[in-house]
Amino acid sequence: MLSKSDVLDAILTECDIAVHLHGKLPEGSLEYRPTEGQRNTLDLLRYLSFCAIGGSRAMVEGGWEGYSEVAERSKTMEAADFPAAMERQKNELRGYFAEISDDDFATKDAAKPTGETVKLGRALLDLPLKWMVGYRMQLFLYAKAAGNTEIWTPNCWAGIDWEKPQPEGVPAGDEG
Repeated sequence: MLSKSDVLDAILTECDIAVHLHGKLPEGSLEYRPTEGQRNTLDLLRYLSFCAIGGSRAMVEGGWEGYSEVAERSKTMEAADFPAAMERQKNELRGYFAEISDDDFATKDAAKPTGETVKLGRALLDLPLKWMVGYRMQLFLYAKAAGNTEIWTPNCWAGIDWEKPQPEGVPAGDEG
């Protein structure tokens, strides 16, 4: 069975990967968006800077006031402030999770936005953790689509730089 600290650690790891990917954004990519109506890269960074703590608060508190409060502060965040905003979110998550009892984590009901009621631990997996995974993946894809051809799987899933293997039969520097 997953513990409260397992879920927290997974969310914190996603925060770290998002910061790593922020450092991989090509110059001029903040206004990139795949299509009209989708978030641009700066909007995505702003969302990532609060969605984990906002979703956690909403599930624990049973309402969206806390979510709205942390969302508001992200509206003017500059891209350069993203690492600091993520560190603040991680610190808030640590403090917030410390206040959740193991009993509440396992037995307290939490209402998801869809109206479904699940136990709090499941709600924290289904919302803040999944949001971080999904939007971190979107940040990776935006960085690639905006021109960073050097990043690949380890950057996305582990937040680390690994040398890309050279395709068989292709001389180094001739990747295409």
